[in-house]
Amino acid sequence: MDEGRYNTVAACARFEGELEAYLEGEVRPFVISHSQGCPSCGALLSDLQSIRQTARLLPQEEPSPLLWAKVSARLAANGAFTPPACLRFEDELQAYLEGEGEATYIPSHARECAPCNTLLSDLQNIRQAARELPQEEPSPVVWANIHARLEAEGAWGRPVRGWREIFGWHAFPQAVPLGVLALLIFMGSLLTLPSANLRIADERVVKIPEMASVTLPAGEDSVLANLASNLEKDFRAREASMAPDLKATYEKSLVSLDGSIRECLDSLQHEPGNTLAHDYLLTAYTRKAEVLTSALEFEGR
Repeated sequence: MDEGRYNTVAACARFEGELEAYLEGEVRPFVISHSQGCPSCGALLSDLQSIRQTARLLPQEEPSPLLWAKVSARLAANGAFTPPACLRFEDELQAYLEGEGEATYIPSHARECAPCNTLLSDLQNIRQAARELPQEEPSPVVWANIHARLEAEGAWGRPVRGWREIFGWHAFPQAVPLGVLALLIFMGSLLTLPSANLRIADERVVKIPEMASVTLPAGEDSVLANLASNLEKDFRAREASMAPDLKATYEKSLVSLDGSIRECLDSLQHEPGNTLAHDYLLTAYTRKAEVLTSALEFEGR
C-alpha cells in the first residue's frame, strides 16, 4: 500500500472514530473537514443526519396499555418499585438492629414481606456469626503502630509543658491499662497497712531517688515515686529490644512527664502547703507509671 492510500484509510478510520461523538453534539472539526473531502464519508454523514431529522419529525405515539403493563410487571419483578411499607422498613431497620425505634414494625413487616424478611434474617445471621468469632489479639507491631499514630495525633492530650498546663482535671481521659490498675491496687493496699513506718509518716521526710535535692512527706508520694522509678529501671533494661518508633514515642512522653514532676517538686519545695501542686504531682507520677507499664506490656508481647 502506497503512502497516499495509507493516509486515506487512516483518515477514514479517524472519521469513524469521532463520528458518534460529533452526532452527540461534541465539537469535532475533523469530521466536518474530512466529510467534505471524502465522498464515501460525506455520504455516510449526510445519511445519518437525514435519519436524525426524519426521526424528529415522527409523531409521538403512546405505547399500548398492554406494553406498559408488561414493562411495569418486569420492573416490579426486578425490584424497581419499592412499596411504601418496604421503604419504611428500610428507614427503620438500622435503628431496630441497634435496639432503638419501634420494636414491633420491623418484625411484623418481615413476616408479611419475603424480600424484607430475607434481608432481616441475613443481617441477624451476620450479627450472630460476628458474636461467635474468636477474639484475636493483634500483633505487637499493630499495637505499636496504633499507639505511635495516636500519640502523634495528640490522642493523649496536649504536649506536657508543666503541671499547670498538662493536668487541667484530676481524672484520666483515657482507660488505664490493666497492669497499671494492678500496680495501683497493690500500692493502695500498702498505704492502708497499719505499718509503724506509715503511722509516723507525718513526722519525717523521705528522699526521692530521682530528685535527691527535694524532700517530700513519706507516704503516697514516695510510694508512687518509687513505683515509677522501679518501672523506669525495667524499661531502661528492656528498651534495647523495642522497636525504634515505639521507643521514641515512649521516650517523648517520659521526658515531658519528668519535666512536669520537676516543676511540681520545685513548687512544693517553695510552698509545702500547695495542695494543687501536690495533686498534680500524684497525677504525674501515676501517669508516668501508666506509660511505663504500657511500654513494658508492649515489649513483652
